[in-house]
Amino acid sequence: MSTNAEFGDLSQAAAEYGLSRRRMVTVVTEAAADVSTLRVAACPAWTVKDVFSHVTGIAVDLVAGRFPEGDTQAWVDRQVEERRDRSLDEVIDEWSRVANDFESMIAQRPQRWWGLTYDTVVHEHDVRTALGVGGERSSSGVELAARLGLRLVAADLAARDLGAVEVVIDDESFRVGEGQPHVTVTGTSFEILRTLGSRRTFDEIRSLVSDGDLDAVIAGVLHMEPPESSLGEQHLGS
Repeated sequence: MSTNAEFGDLSQAAAEYGLSRRRMVTVVTEAAADVSTLRVAACPAWTVKDVFSHVTGIAVDLVAGRFPEGDTQAWVDRQVEERRDRSLDEVIDEWSRVANDFESMIAQRPQRWWGLTYDTVVHEHDVRTALGVGGERSSSGVELAARLGLRLVAADLAARDLGAVEVVIDDESFRVGEGQPHVTVTGTSFEILRTLGSRRTFDEIRSLVSDGDLDAVIAGVLHMEPPESSLGEQHLGS
C-alpha cells in the first residue's frame, strides 16, 4: 500500500498539462458546430468558453506574476469575466501564446504547480461531457491526475482529523491519511478522478465503496458538493 508521498509522479506534471491542453483545444475545434455557449453540467454556472477562459486566465495571470490574494474564487471569477466579450477562438489563441511559459513554470516547480495539471485534466473531461463525447479516459493524464487528487484528499483528511481512507485505482492500492482506513473506495483512474473532483452523485460514489463507512470521511474525500443528478458520463465512449 502506497504512502502519501507517492501520489503521482510530479516530474510528469508539465508534460501532462500540455497534452491535456492540446486535447481540449482539439475536441472543441473539431466539433461540427460552435460549442462555445454550451452549458457545462459539471460547472453549471459556466459555458464551454467560460471553462477555457478559466484555464487560460490562470495561466496568463501566473506567468505575469499576478497571484491570488485572499478569495481565490474572486480571482477566478475575474478571469472569466475579463474574457466575456472574446470569442472562444480568441481565448484559445491567448492560452496557446502563454502555454510554453506556463508549462515551463510547472516543470521548474511541479511541487507548487501540480494542482493546475490536476485542474486542467478535470476540466478537459468537463468539456468532453458538455459536448457529449467521451475519449481519453485511459490517458496518462487521467492516470496521473487521479493520483494527484489523492494529495488533496490527504490534506483535507489531515485538516479535519478524519484519519485515513484506502483508495484502489486500477488495482493499485493507496492509503491516504494516517491510521487504519475507515473505508475502501475502488475504481478506474477515470472514476476516481471524477469522484475526487466532485463530479459524481453521492449514490454513484457509494457504488465504489467496497468496505467501511464513507459518511465518516466524506468531508475529506470531496472538496465541493457533488451534483444532485448524474452527469451521465457512463454513457459516453471511453
